[in-house]
Amino acid sequence: MPARTETERRHEVVVRRDVRIPTPDPGVTLSGNLFLPGGPGPHPLLVTVLPYRRDVAALTGSPTERWFAERGYASLLVDLLGTGSSDGVQRPPFDPGDADDALDAIRWGAAQSWCTGAVGMWGGSYGAITTLRAASRRPEALKALIALEGPTDPGRDFVHPGGARGAFSPLASWAVGTLFNQLLPPVDDFADPNEQARWHRRMTFAPYLLDMFRHGPGSPVWARRRIDVSAIEVPALCVAGWRDLFVDGAVRAYEGLRGTKSLIAGPWMHVMPQECPFTPIDFLEIARSWWDRWLLGTDETESAPDVRVYVQGERPRWLGFDSWPPEGTARTEDLTGWQRSAPAVPDPAVGLQSGLWATPAGQFGLPLDQHGDDSRSLCYTSPPLPERLLVSGRPTVELARAWPRVSVKLTDVDPVGRSLLICAGLECADDGELTVPLTPTTYEVAAGHRLRVVVAPGDFPRVWPQEPPEGWPAARTLRLPLADPASGRACPMPEPAVADGLEEHLDGEPAEQAAFWEVTEDLLRDTVSLRLAGSNRIRPEDVPGGRHAMRVDQELVATASRLDPAESTVTGRITGTVDTATGAHVTVDLEVTATATAIDASGKVVQDGVSLLDRHWRG
Repeated sequence: MPARTETERRHEVVVRRDVRIPTPDPGVTLSGNLFLPGGPGPHPLLVTVLPYRRDVAALTGSPTERWFAERGYASLLVDLLGTGSSDGVQRPPFDPGDADDALDAIRWGAAQSWCTGAVGMWGGSYGAITTLRAASRRPEALKALIALEGPTDPGRDFVHPGGARGAFSPLASWAVGTLFNQLLPPVDDFADPNEQARWHRRMTFAPYLLDMFRHGPGSPVWARRRIDVSAIEVPALCVAGWRDLFVDGAVRAYEGLRGTKSLIAGPWMHVMPQECPFTPIDFLEIARSWWDRWLLGTDETESAPDVRVYVQGERPRWLGFDSWPPEGTARTEDLTGWQRSAPAVPDPAVGLQSGLWATPAGQFGLPLDQHGDDSRSLCYTSPPLPERLLVSGRPTVELARAWPRVSVKLTDVDPVGRSLLICAGLECADDGELTVPLTPTTYEVAAGHRLRVVVAPGDFPRVWPQEPPEGWPAARTLRLPLADPASGRACPMPEPAVADGLEEHLDGEPAEQAAFWEVTEDLLRDTVSLRLAGSNRIRPEDVPGGRHAMRVDQELVATASRLDPAESTVTGRITGTVDTATGAHVTVDLEVTATATAIDASGKVVQDGVSLLDRHWRG
């Protein structure tokens, strides 16, 4: 798709903060930030519904919403019930009732005089969940959707991966971030008495982390929170990142849709495709073409293939296909004929060489050389390949004898011995035999390289370490979905334009940031630890209409013990300070510590030296 020229006329943007959206409850309204194109209307509307607070998004200038408004699309960013500036009581995470809020927003927006009545809904991560969930309810005004990097089964895709109790991502990274948003004061209209009342009420709500911890693997709660994408009828664009923790869910969403659909899968982690530090694309223009087609009926760009995937490995490139998985063959490899290697005993702490793909990380953390983890695992390594292979789809590994929980990875071993992660899977077994589906991928393995199947008792810090049973499993076969290269065609994606308009909304850097990614080993205690830390500072002068200053310092630590896996922990800490336009100084301190069997969280809120909250939550 060729990039559009930047000579087109752009609209001035009118921003209406904290528009109140009615709900069926007369005493409850939702809060949204509305970005309207200036000049004559009406305009189609794009809706995003999140639990992450529209006022916090405003601190960065909401550049994406402004970008679309400049190009003729009204944009509405809405707080879920009980979050941010919306009234009501916060629901549990991933609750089906979130769709009610989205439907209220769609219904309200479509009825406004500035709206054509045509609505598109979109979002990434949790925003993809609310988008798909709302679309499955088939609101009349919704004409199309875009879902980026989100799960369809939050229980299995995130909280309890593969049916095993999750560790670092749900109970440290996401738990501490969502609790911080819950306790953070209003950063838009701090002095408003209604905002003050909502803030103080928010501090009384049970945090998401308690719900996630109390409902373990297999709880019927998670079945009720799955999304039935087969009920969606509107055209849907699904976007996945090969190195994103929700790659399986995002691709599964596409596979489950029955109507008009398109898939883009790139090399990204958990980040918007245009913001990725490696191989970014001009996704906003791609999204605009989608909206032009389905909300306006005026898209004039060249038609794109239904499936656009980035090929990792030997010859990185974009290919277009007519279907997913692409046309090709399935090859079954007999692993008993491959070279087998294993240490004397299984290591419960393997996994850290996988990088941060299984966490909500976007700017760094690609998988490392897997050789270290491979040496502590059961490996089956093929002879050098006589020809290159284009793997595209979901590989599977069959084990004739398995542990109750098995992690399996497929790697590409180059001639110098580096082991590069292709994809991975995790499953829990009720009996001795087990088939482990790996995450979807498109990866070209070079001739002369070898394939390796790596089997381990766990994948830390994705899931909690466990004392593995004695002995090693026995892997039987590897099934590889191989694409026919002739069925794909070159499909170059547009690169982000230098003058795409996003930079114009920011005066220099929007925030001062620092980040750390450390993996350390304590040889005396026989532990291994992951530490992520970062600082972020936002100043009023950095964004349009900025009124408040905020600094956030965060540290996340996961420690696995080989001597006693039950002593393994994950911890998240955040300290945030807000200096408001009214002169108030607010500090939020919180810490979350979890083991496989318990979770403890504490939160403190202090305003101008006066304690407003000092509370503990335990599960």
